[in-house]
Amino acid sequence: MYQDLIRNELNEAAETLANFLKDDANIHAIQRAAVLLADSFKAGGKVLSCGNGGSIATLCTLPKS
Repeated sequence: MYQDLIRNELNEAAETLANFLKDDANIHAIQRAAVLLADSFKAGGKVLSCGNGGSIATLCTLPKS
């Protein structure tokens, strides 16, 4: 019933990810962010994050990671 819609959405997501991965600057940006987070935690600091409300599920997993 919704298989075509699901398949199309997943294909679009895969294409978006593939395009993202083609640009090394994206990988370097993620690495820089990870190092900053790790350094803050290692130093006993904390990380404050905020958003527009659309990514609350992702935000909730940050402390678990």
